[in-house]
Amino acid sequence: MLYHPDKHRDPELKSQAEQLFNLVHQAYEVLSDPQSRAIYDIYGKRGLDVEGWEVVERKRTPAEIREEYERLQREREERRLQQRTNPKGTISVGIDATDLFDRYEEDYEEISGGGGGLPHIEINRMHISQSIEAPLTTSDTAILSGSLSTHNGNGGGNINLLLPSAIFYATVGPLVFYLAIQRLVIRPYLRAQQEQELEKQRESSASDIAKKKQEAEAAVLLMQESVRRIIEAEESRMGLIILNAWYGKFVTDNSRKHERARVIDVTVPLQCLVKDSKLVLTEASKAGLPGFYDPCVAEEKSLKVLYQFRGVMHQVLCGDTEALRIPKQSHRIDNDS
Repeated sequence: MLYHPDKHRDPELKSQAEQLFNLVHQAYEVLSDPQSRAIYDIYGKRGLDVEGWEVVERKRTPAEIREEYERLQREREERRLQQRTNPKGTISVGIDATDLFDRYEEDYEEISGGGGGLPHIEINRMHISQSIEAPLTTSDTAILSGSLSTHNGNGGGNINLLLPSAIFYATVGPLVFYLAIQRLVIRPYLRAQQEQELEKQRESSASDIAKKKQEAEAAVLLMQESVRRIIEAEESRMGLIILNAWYGKFVTDNSRKHERARVIDVTVPLQCLVKDSKLVLTEASKAGLPGFYDPCVAEEKSLKVLYQFRGVMHQVLCGDTEALRIPKQSHRIDNDS
């Protein structure tokens, strides 16, 4: 009702309401379809984005949907791993069949005279090699390869680790070598890769964040009249008034004061959710609430609320996915503090 275009006369607000109402319509389409709703109930929006659902039978139980989802996820992971590791391998086998062909030179009588039998054929040589690639960063890849060879009962093998920048030239014991590589090369590379991926994620989601921010700001504008009525009703009964509310990354550790807090004001959206002097939020990321957006993607976020109930000040800080129910006596601010 809040986002219905017919509820707004102002042309600009009406246009913004239409955009937000379309999102409500999309949600309705998901929740009104039994299969889509079952997928969403189990896995959330990410479940609906899994490739392959379009060919799944429509009539499925929740257990069958869960099994199908896990199968599709495994297949996607296998494809991703195959693309990342690029495994290659060869197997060559040498067979000694001299006895088989030498018999053609013998007389038939000698073969059938009792000294024959099946010809003797043996594998006298075998070579197996395998290699996999381990992408460390977008520009560097480690290659782990190994080979095993045998010839007439004697054999040997080797394992090689080829890094983009060769920094080890000496041969050490397998365990020491592994630990050294893991500590000095792999971990730093992985940390650098994680930082690069996080930065890329921020860059790639910048346009999406801008869109979500615009939607949130539009929602807040549409909420103004409703919030005014809610506040009037709550004030008349000395009920729940949201004085200030912030959502995002807070810096409370003195050792991290150099980091910049990234929060957004969500006072209006929270007040709009107040009903009968109560506010209840479920266990889910609050970035999806009306009037909210994610101000710091892939970082830990919290919700801080300063509110008044029965004329008394209260304050609470909760995690992004924690459930929240206010008012509570434990949130009350001591007058002496």
